[in-house]
Amino acid sequence: MVKNRKNISDNVYEAIREHLLSQELNFGDKIVELDYCQKLNVSRTPLREAIKQLEIEGIIERAPNGRIKVMSMDEKRIDEIFQIRIALEDIIFNNLSKNNEFIPKLEANLKLTEFQIKSKNWNEARKLFSEFNKILYSHSGLEFTIKILKYYNFILEKLRYNSLKRDTRIVEAYQEHLILLEYFKNNDIENAKIFNKEHLLRSKESIMSFYKQKYKNFNKKDS
Repeated sequence: MVKNRKNISDNVYEAIREHLLSQELNFGDKIVELDYCQKLNVSRTPLREAIKQLEIEGIIERAPNGRIKVMSMDEKRIDEIFQIRIALEDIIFNNLSKNNEFIPKLEANLKLTEFQIKSKNWNEARKLFSEFNKILYSHSGLEFTIKILKYYNFILEKLRYNSLKRDTRIVEAYQEHLILLEYFKNNDIENAKIFNKEHLLRSKESIMSFYKQKYKNFNKKDS
């Protein structure tokens, strides 16, 4: 019984995360338990367990009056999230396996990304950007750092969803990954870190630009 409830809770957790990525839920949106129980056809217990996990991760916030909502977002938070990612990816890069066994995986990823871009399958190209990062992370051997990055990258993926709809930014990001690949091939980790920081700051600028245009009301919603 407990195991079945846990499975339901896990499914609800994944469903809410998917709603966040698909833009069905946005930053600052309220979550009404009864509505979500009906929406997902579940009881309140697994829903509350899923919400509790998302609260621990900081993705869902609870107001003093008990109401729950998706975390608020502002420019200060975006800047902080990118600072954290830059610092953690420096650690990842420093711990990449010296035999460069991840290089063929990155090459395969970028070939597929090129195909998706040429086919104008922008959503698939975005997914491959995330896979590029996962390849690097998995070859660092740093389990705890990866767990922390997983949380921040989920938030960034949501922020990036709309900003990367611009065809030009997707192509630019692909080209930047090609440059990173060359640094890795040459085992030039220091310059890879420098360029990765520039790459992430360009990504931040793209997200900030979109945020200023579209998400000025994130924190104006009722708490």
